[in-house]
Amino acid sequence: MSFALAIGLLLLIGGLMLPALVAFLLFIPSLALMVVVERHAAEQPN
Repeated sequence: MSFALAIGLLLLIGGLMLPALVAFLLFIPSLALMVVVERHAAEQPN
């Protein structure tokens, strides 16, 4: 997950806007999956 974000930031710093946008778009599904898993874990009784 953080690999796509790191590559996107490096591409953005390098001035490559389109590849950076693609990398950020590839980051969104993993972020959404992490949010769903965290919400599911928070609902579990201790």
